Amino acid sequence: MRNELLLPATMRRPLGVASALLVLLLAAGTILFRLVGGEGWTWFDAFYMTVISVTTVGYGEVHPLGPAGRIVAIGVILWGIGIAVYVSGSLAEVLVEGRLLKRRRVLRRARRMRDHYIICGYGRVGRAICHELRSQGAPYVVIALEESEDAGDEPLIVGDATDDDVLRQAGIERARGLITVLGSDAENIYTVLAARSLRPDLFIVARCSEDRSAAKLTKAGANRVINPYERSGLVMARVLLRPRVVDFLEEVARGAGLEVVLEEVTVTEGSPLAGVSLRDSPIRRDLDIIVTAIFRPDGEKVFNPRPEEVIQPGSVLIVIGRPASLDRLLVLAGGAEEGDAGRSDA
Repeated sequence: MRNELLLPATMRRPLGVASALLVLLLAAGTILFRLVGGEGWTWFDAFYMTVISVTTVGYGEVHPLGPAGRIVAIGVILWGIGIAVYVSGSLAEVLVEGRLLKRRRVLRRARRMRDHYIICGYGRVGRAICHELRSQGAPYVVIALEESEDAGDEPLIVGDATDDDVLRQAGIERARGLITVLGSDAENIYTVLAARSLRPDLFIVARCSEDRSAAKLTKAGANRVINPYERSGLVMARVLLRPRVVDFLEEVARGAGLEVVLEEVTVTEGSPLAGVSLRDSPIRRDLDIIVTAIFRPDGEKVFNPRPEEVIQPGSVLIVIGRPASLDRLLVLAGGAEEGDAGRSDA
């Protein structure tokens, strides 16, 4: 069991063969040097001569070699070089196969995903996004131009995010959302265009570095455009002015350190909540969930809605409650199947 943990199965076979060949070479070289060396050679002299020939360290001969001895030395050296070439080639093959197997495994995993998120770009911002989605238990796939050494087990697809085929490999037809955080605004614009052409209803978030690119990204089809430099300045100012408020909202949004979570719930057509007032719904009465705001289908936002507020189909409820209660609310709203409503942050 310990050997299986230390070495992959694909590496154990070539290393085992190389070890057997090396032992055979040392034994054969020792015997041949002893035989051609004559009475002046001891078994240790023959073994020592074999070792320095295999390793090609360049030390002098233990005893003067005749033609037969030099032929043996040439054979030992060539045999040793052959083993070294075999081992290096086998290791290179294992590395290449490992990368190919990982890529195929990621592609198979992406084909099985549904309602996942696609992250285009694996820089500092992309890594932070992956960390947050992973902490929330949200499924995601990463698209990057090249493999990263610190990617680890990240579901990373190597390719160009502006390529339609690469987006299809990432399962864009079944994705819930896409975020592009590539190195330049031009790349993000092309990615948004490609994604929007494949999925007109997909929710797309894009990063921009310059203010003039925000309008272009919006026209290209991005639902949200975020300038991280501007946004970080706003967050820092809010922390300076209202640190407790910012800390509370972040903890509630992430579900960290508190028993309640801030969530958005979409009420679908045919939901038992549709057409029912907040007072008559089980949201507060049975689930003990607080509705802080309602985004109506016409775009109107109602903050701190009254108990008489009627929930319309297509409305988005911004709610605060315990994870288990939110799971039940998702089922009632039609946003999740009964078996898929479990929350990882519970």
